[in-house]
Amino acid sequence: MRITELSVPGAFRISPSQHTDPRGLFLEWYRPDLLADALGHRPPQMVQGNLSVSARDVVRGIHFAQVPYGRRST
Repeated sequence: MRITELSVPGAFRISPSQHTDPRGLFLEWYRPDLLADALGHRPPQMVQGNLSVSARDVVRGIHFAQVPYGRRST
């Protein structure tokens, strides 16, 4: 994910890195840690935003882990 400051004060372009393969594409469109570094303050509270687009006939699984707040799963 690349964050570029624009000529308009306080405006940024966020360019997600796209990962593609024969199954489709995946990208991470929101990372608060990277946005905080660019802005110099905390962005709205949201952990992460991702997007995937599957090619025809591809079935993707949903990954989920319930861990206590503030702890990462391994």
